[in-house]
Amino acid sequence: MFIKIALILSVILQFLAAIIAISLIRRTKYNVSWMLISSGFILLAIQRYTELIDLLDFPMHSRKTIWESWLSFSIALLLLVGVIFIKRIFKWLQQIDNLRKQNEARVLSAILKTEESERLKFAKELHDGLGPILSSVKMSISALSRSITRENDRKIVENTAKLIEESLLSLKEISNKLSPHILNNFGLLKAIESFISKLGNASDIQIDLLNNIENKRFDYDIEVVLYRVVCELIANTLKHSGANHISIEIMETENMIKLIYTDNGIGFDEQILDGQNKGMGYSNIRSRIKSLDGSMLVKTFSNEGVWVNVSIKIK
Repeated sequence: MFIKIALILSVILQFLAAIIAISLIRRTKYNVSWMLISSGFILLAIQRYTELIDLLDFPMHSRKTIWESWLSFSIALLLLVGVIFIKRIFKWLQQIDNLRKQNEARVLSAILKTEESERLKFAKELHDGLGPILSSVKMSISALSRSITRENDRKIVENTAKLIEESLLSLKEISNKLSPHILNNFGLLKAIESFISKLGNASDIQIDLLNNIENKRFDYDIEVVLYRVVCELIANTLKHSGANHISIEIMETENMIKLIYTDNGIGFDEQILDGQNKGMGYSNIRSRIKSLDGSMLVKTFSNEGVWVNVSIKIK
């Protein structure tokens, strides 16, 4: 009777240990060594089960002693306890990994916030500092041109005034690229529409912008990141893809904002994304999205364009 009880308990414990070991395979990312260990647990459980069957079928012929049965039970119990502690270790390691990811996101977010802050300061310095100086020079040149009588001198002054005007326009453009005032004042959608409209005749590409956010405002960090991502993706398409059509979708769900970007260009080798350089600006894009604990999926094939899916949680 004691032998049967010990064997039944050892079989139950052995199968529990095997089940826990199998459940940890995914956490080990299908590591071969752990898969072999799990297989060993399964075989031990099967062995205990066959011993129990033999004892139930041929109780008089079994040579198994009480000591051997309780030894099997003790081994099964120790294995089960060991696997439970290993599971706790994996849980602890998972918590550490989550904390590491959170800290990385915080650091990246702080870096990007500092970068945007410096961009804003620099843009203001250009606009409020250098802009008025150039405007004053333009006014002085205009006043000077009215007192000049010689035709050649007048042309020189007029050309100088045109150069100053172009400098002012370039200054405004640079200031806007550093920190787009439309993004600050009117939100994400207006800023993207403004960026697309400024491409104008510079490119023959057709850009379709679909959305369900209209004039809704989001956290400034989210708006900045998505704006920079869209600008970077469009720049990649214009420089590398040879596409003639871009589709941009910005959709808000219950607790997410999603960006789906596609073009019909030549695509590229996805192995570029796995390399150290992660070319074409995708490293910067991933860093920006990671700073908000977002996700990005990129699919591309030769001569079939690029598909990019970005998802960010809305706080």
